[in-house]
Amino acid sequence: MTGKTRKDRFQDIAVHAKVSTATVDRVLNERGGVSQKTVLKVLSSAKTLGTKRILPLAPRRPLIVEAVLSRSSSTYYDRLNKALQQVAKLIDIPVTIYRTHIGAEHPSKLAKYLKEISANRDGIIVFAGDFPEVAEAIKTVVNKTVVITISTDITNCDRHCYVGIDNFKAGKSAAKISEAMCRKGGKVLVITPQYLAKSQVERFKGFSQFFEEVGFLNKLVFFQRKRKPNVDLENLFTTLEANSDTRVLYSPINDNFLELVIETGRHDEGIRSLAKIVHDLSSHSVECLATGLIDIVLDSNPLQQVFKAIEFIASHHGHTATLSASAVDFQLYTLENLPARELFTEV
Repeated sequence: MTGKTRKDRFQDIAVHAKVSTATVDRVLNERGGVSQKTVLKVLSSAKTLGTKRILPLAPRRPLIVEAVLSRSSSTYYDRLNKALQQVAKLIDIPVTIYRTHIGAEHPSKLAKYLKEISANRDGIIVFAGDFPEVAEAIKTVVNKTVVITISTDITNCDRHCYVGIDNFKAGKSAAKISEAMCRKGGKVLVITPQYLAKSQVERFKGFSQFFEEVGFLNKLVFFQRKRKPNVDLENLFTTLEANSDTRVLYSPINDNFLELVIETGRHDEGIRSLAKIVHDLSSHSVECLATGLIDIVLDSNPLQQVFKAIEFIASHHGHTATLSASAVDFQLYTLENLPARELFTEV
């Protein structure tokens, strides 16, 4: 096309794209009023014909992403939900995010829903327990859309990506701190996880493995809950009485039972005197860090997880992602670096 006038160049592109020269002019000079489909066709023709000018960037249609969340009563679930509400306003990618909440006791319902929406979504973010039926559902839809597990992974599901912290390393870090606190004697009371939450299981494995590696596995006292808070609390006291040299309480999950235990420390010196190391911030744990009822929180940073999940999906649809890695660094909080409590208020 060298040596041709501007009018001739526009005419060649118009013929190739099967549009008018006026449409070519509107597209190349970014005057608007042209459908996205036609814009893409004109730009493609211009590139094919070797047009010697800087072409406008091809427009990107807004992405449609759905977050399918297994509903729970944990504060972390609430924070993840809030992050999904916030991210579309903060990220520089055109995206609409739908959120669907399905009870944790209905994995088959969640699995069915994933199959129903897969053909009409640019990406799906899954926050769910480690259920085989959910894994099988994800396997059947990964060829239709981008699927990401967030915060807690799902075994053998063939998802495109897991976005979240390394929970094994987070548990190991908590163990290193706990071991240092007991170096001159004492035990660690460990609340065992819910085994359908892979994140909790990985934290527990990392914590236990560290003590095994340093030869102090005998310092750990494992407490198994029965899912009845008042009975569990009584059993916890019994366990502590039988292990009077307990110095540290560690929990891989921050839930209602843990909050009940922490609250008991307001009036029970046996609970209050324990060093407490837990995971994931909440309005309750922030307040307890401030008053000394909790000592250390290892946080999973759900807002950063959501950012990375959306950017991963966007990169599959031609958008440039500013964050390249899917791993999220966990953050350690103490009394000295408390986050603003407003971060945990409802939107």
